[in-house]
Amino acid sequence: MGFITNAPEDGFLPGTTDLPVTEIYSVVRLLREFCASERLPGTHQPWSAAVISSTRNPVSAKQKLSPLRSRRWIVPRLLAAFLFAGSPIAAHADALEDGARALARKVAADGKKDFGLSYTWENRSSVSSSTSERMRAAFEEELERLHTHLVLAAEGHLWILMTEGPSHINLIAQILSQDRELIGAVAFPKGQFTAAERAGTVLRLDRQLLWQQPEMMFDLARSNDPSAKPDVMLVLGRESLSLYRWNQENWLLKDSAPLPHSKLPQRDLRGEIHLEDHFFQFHLPGIECDGDAWQKLSFECEERTGIWRADFDPRLPFSLDPGRSFFAVDPHYSGPKRFSLAGFFSAARSPYSQEDFQYPTTVAGVDGHTYLYLDENEKEHVPESVERLPVEWGSDLVSLSSNCREGLLVVVASGARDHTSRDTLQGFEVAARTVAPMTAATEFPGPILSLRNSSESEAMAIAFNLTTGNYEAYRVTMACGD
Repeated sequence: MGFITNAPEDGFLPGTTDLPVTEIYSVVRLLREFCASERLPGTHQPWSAAVISSTRNPVSAKQKLSPLRSRRWIVPRLLAAFLFAGSPIAAHADALEDGARALARKVAADGKKDFGLSYTWENRSSVSSSTSERMRAAFEEELERLHTHLVLAAEGHLWILMTEGPSHINLIAQILSQDRELIGAVAFPKGQFTAAERAGTVLRLDRQLLWQQPEMMFDLARSNDPSAKPDVMLVLGRESLSLYRWNQENWLLKDSAPLPHSKLPQRDLRGEIHLEDHFFQFHLPGIECDGDAWQKLSFECEERTGIWRADFDPRLPFSLDPGRSFFAVDPHYSGPKRFSLAGFFSAARSPYSQEDFQYPTTVAGVDGHTYLYLDENEKEHVPESVERLPVEWGSDLVSLSSNCREGLLVVVASGARDHTSRDTLQGFEVAARTVAPMTAATEFPGPILSLRNSSESEAMAIAFNLTTGNYEAYRVTMACGD
């Protein structure tokens, strides 16, 4: 059996899913699928290997093999199949361990790199700790066999990282320096892992109630003092902005000021506020205000459209005009860039895709559907594309990171889309034509009225409690473990 690993010059980056795959084939499967296999360039094995697509298939779908490019290898393949028919078939566990050994051979063969005397093994995937340890042991044993002596350490010179993508578990070797130079990588289709083997890192959404009040609020922002203790809190309500200060035990109201309002009526008014130290900025449809909350509230406002968060395509001027609650391209824009959606309520940006050479963004469209938007990459000659996702989600979504997993999850607020039932938050892994739930659904005490990122690892959710009648603000984070 053969494993394919990538070299640094292949141009693959850590954390991506655009990595060669490793899989073991039985003789029966080889006979059944020989017409779909192809000879792989750059490999040294004297036989062929079929490559499983890692890109355009749903996680739950049966993956198709790559198309036949040449039929001149049919007879040798059939002959090889019969020659190996009497050989024992490797067990499933061997596939994972052999992949780790293949990476060890790649490390040992790269003699021009200075690895030092130690390595670090880190599992940031859903693979269980026991499976990860089994693979680590195989990796180290192979290094010893090749006379490369490295000791496991908390902060080694060589970093072996196990990450997770939409369809693969990736095992990556890097030099742990400032530029983290890639040595090699092996990717395993998730189908190779049993449920028990992937019962390791469990992701969950945690929520923390920060504030509640009977009056309606659009958003809330807090800041801490230099000792990391709570200091300032601003509550953006429907009619006013309120300033609170922490006094050792609770929040005390210090000041309140009325809000300016748009000249046009708004059916579904929305607002958002950001706070840094004691300086703040808040947005209402068609209005932007900047101010200071040092002693009392002081702010100035101007009529202004535009997207509230610069986490979408900056080359397009989006606006949220008075009288509507969604973003759309500014009607006065006359540049060459185009946007194929009529508008959107919210967007969740994901890291750069090595597979598509684009930045993917999950978009909650005004038509009630959710889309994956891939922006144009002129350098790589990749056009913009928009694909509708097979989901029924609400209008609020954000992206969140965690310290136990590579990449971002799209966190979605879902429910009956009215204000009389409880909504839920759930984290998903989103790729082209692939949406996979990664956390359990977390129920809120009522409808979620707004959801936004306060940082890459934290979101703010405003909900209406159907039992108490209060409006509540929650901090939402991604956590690891049960």
